[in-house]
Amino acid sequence: SEGMRADASGRVLYAKPEGNGVTGFVAATGESYLCEDAENDPLYLPGAPEAKSSITVPLMLHDEVIGTFNVESPERGGFTEEDVQFLEIYARNVAVAIHTLELLQAQKLTAASESVELISREVALPVDAILHDATTVLDRYLGHEPEVAERLRRILANARDIKQLIANVGEQIQPGSPAAGTKRPRHPLLAGRRILLVDNDESLREAAHMLLGRYGCVVETASDAQEATTMARLSTYDVCIADIRLPDMDGYEVFSTLRELQPAAAVILMTGFGYDANHAIVRARREGLQTVLFKPFRVDRLIAAIENAVCSQTTRQQPAGGLAEG
Repeated sequence: SEGMRADASGRVLYAKPEGNGVTGFVAATGESYLCEDAENDPLYLPGAPEAKSSITVPLMLHDEVIGTFNVESPERGGFTEEDVQFLEIYARNVAVAIHTLELLQAQKLTAASESVELISREVALPVDAILHDATTVLDRYLGHEPEVAERLRRILANARDIKQLIANVGEQIQPGSPAAGTKRPRHPLLAGRRILLVDNDESLREAAHMLLGRYGCVVETASDAQEATTMARLSTYDVCIADIRLPDMDGYEVFSTLRELQPAAAVILMTGFGYDANHAIVRARREGLQTVLFKPFRVDRLIAAIENAVCSQTTRQQPAGGLAEG
């Protein structure tokens, strides 16, 4: 809109052949338009001051109109068909340049997003280790050393903030244009849900951070039942997911312990396709277990299991907070 009148530069036009001036006609039809007499042209809407004629050509990319390019003259009949042809060639170059800039911007945003995801993946388990150690020490000092306990609570809060701040940066730089890639499906039930995942497989714990973190879940993990018990005693969660074959406790005991410590949370058990020698799943089902995930499981099944678990917890109205009262 360089050189246009104020009312023209602020005018809203649509890609329609009627009622939207020459620009709307060109955008709708993809055809160039030579206006030789602006005062008597039914399509022309005043643009540049004192303009008497104009050329408007489409910006075409892969047979699609992505914009228009307009030049105006203070003289009637100021342009010829040769000028139209020249401007069409120029407009093709402009369209390619715009597309290239969009690709570069998308590439830049994608690279930044991938960097944030890499950082998030690298810090996830070390932050979990800080949470484990801090909660273990806090468990010992509660009721004995209030000042030490308060400092440990601050350490826990700061450790959790690290992951959240990284996630916030990722949200701010996510590409928003179609060229940048396909957006992930939204799962509003997962947003803000606090998930505790217990498994001695480090790769699975790391994957849980990446997969569920993308949908807004706050994921914390533990490698054994002892860590999980301490975490569950001093924090609150919406969903607890635990493997039935932990090194220090069988699946039924884990289920019962998590249910006792987190009565408002849904508890999901995971298992491979091996034999359940202790009949942990059968015993847990008698106590109210509703969901079992069989490893290796697909992401969509994991998400569906968590969403169903959240829906089934009708007594809980809000996502869980951070530390439990103690």
